[in-house]
Parts: sequence; structure tokens; C-alpha cells
Amino acid sequence: MNKHDSISHHRLLQQLQEAISIPPPGQQAQYKAVPPERPHSDLEEVRHAKDTRHAAVLALIHPIDEIPHVALIERNTYPGVHSGQISFPGGKIEKSDSGLIHTAQRETEEEVGIIPQAYDIWGELTEVYIPPSRFLVKPYIGLAKNELDFIADPREVNQIVHAPLHRFLSEDALQPEEVAVGDFKLKVPSYSWDGHIIWGATAMMISELSTLIRSYLED
Repeated sequence: MNKHDSISHHRLLQQLQEAISIPPPGQQAQYKAVPPERPHSDLEEVRHAKDTRHAAVLALIHPIDEIPHVALIERNTYPGVHSGQISFPGGKIEKSDSGLIHTAQRETEEEVGIIPQAYDIWGELTEVYIPPSRFLVKPYIGLAKNELDFIADPREVNQIVHAPLHRFLSEDALQPEEVAVGDFKLKVPSYSWDGHIIWGATAMMISELSTLIRSYLED
């Protein structure tokens, strides 16, 4: 049994809000969720590359029956590299956005119907670079005190997936799974919940998120 299984949402909020700020664990935590042969991205180089596209996502932690959950989405199928994948709500920065936090919040409202006033931005994670699409994605962490009413945008979201946070907090939550990448099948470290396989950039973000939250809960 995962020792974090029984933590209530109220207790989680209390511990996260009262603790001394801990910096994000960084790429070392993220790369637990990728095959060992994958090289690390040089984030400083990527940030300044002319062809880099910038985006942001929101890892929104919210209660369901007083159990903390993480909101994920299954994207609709479309001709693109992220078709049908499980991800956090988010997307590319627009000219009208005041910054990447605004991007994450705007996209979250558009995709799952949650307004920024419904949660607090608690922290951020390390950027993740996605070579196939050239996106450099900045993840933010949102904390909601109360239960939320999610509404999926059918144009972009096939379904909303609410995964219990504790499902990601055990050290053995990452397991190798076979996934299809184009015409190939690869075995990659993945999280799973309710029949969904979570891998790639989203798994990297969850790996860093879980490492960060464990550091707060175990202090």
C-alpha cells in the first residue's frame, strides 16, 4: 500500500501551503520517465533557439470526495504528433497572453471550463522540450480548495481523466508499457490509470511533480 493513499485533500493543502518553498527537482526527476538512451535536452539552448515554440500547461490538483486528484485530458484524434494522447490542459502561447501563466490558465478554461479564480497557482515545474513538435512546455501547479465542475471542450478534448494523486506518488508507479509511435511500438516508462497510459512529456512532468510533492509530505 502506498503510504500517501490516505492523505486528505485538506491535509495536502495544509502541508503544501505551510511548508518552506522547495525548488523543483528538475530534469533528473523528469528523466526517470523516459528510456535511458534518450539524451537530455539543453534547456538553455532550446530557450534561445529560433524555431522553439513556447507553450504552458496546468497540473490542477483538486478534491473529489476529499481525495486529491490531478486533472488530465485525453485529446481528440487528429493528424498530429499529440493526437489522442493523455496530457495536462494547456497549449501554445498566444500574442494576447500576458505570459505563460496566462497561457496555462486560458487554455485550462477553454479546454475544461475551469476559471482562474477557482484555484491558486502554487508553483511551477521545469520546462520540458518536445522535439517532434519543437514545443518548450512550461508546467504550472494549481491547487483548488473545493470540488470543481469540469466541462470538456468537445472540439479539443475527448474526455477528462481525474487520476488520484496518490496513484503517482509511490516509487513504483512508473512501469514499462508498450506504446505506438507512428508505425513503431516502443516500451517506455509510463503511468497508468483507469485504462489510460500516460507517457512522454506528461509522464516526465508527473514524475517531477510527484518527486516534489513527496519531498513536502516526507519533511
